[in-house]
Amino acid sequence: MPWIRWPRTHDLQAIMDERLRPTERLKHASEYVALFAKGRCFSSTHLRVHYRPNDRGFSRLGLVVSRRVGKAVSRNRVKRILREIFRKNKSFLRVPMDIVLVPRGKPRTHREYSEVFGSFMEKLERGG
Repeated sequence: MPWIRWPRTHDLQAIMDERLRPTERLKHASEYVALFAKGRCFSSTHLRVHYRPNDRGFSRLGLVVSRRVGKAVSRNRVKRILREIFRKNKSFLRVPMDIVLVPRGKPRTHREYSEVFGSFMEKLERGG
C-alpha cells in the first residue's frame, strides 16, 4: 500500500477556496441594478467588467450574456469560461467585490477572456 501524503490544513483551505459556492453569485435583479448604478466599469473590446467593493467578506460574481453573443450553446460556453476565470482568480482580489462580467460581440476563447480579466486585475492592483 503506497504512502498517502495528506495536505496540510492551509493547503486544504486553498483547495477549497477554488469552489464557486452559490453564495458567491449575484442572484437578484436589485443587486445588479445597484452595481450598475453605483459601481465602476472596466471595458475592453471583448469584455466589460462592472465592479464594486462589498462588505460581505467574499467576492461575488454576476454574468450578463445577451443573445448578441450567440445561440444558447455559445452563451452557456461563454458563461462556463467566465465562471472558471473568476473561480481561479477570486483569491487574488485584495478587497471583496461584487463583479459583473458582460461579454461583447461573438464568443471568444478562454485565453482572450483570461487576458482581459488579467488586465482588470492589474488595474485593481494599481489602485483603479
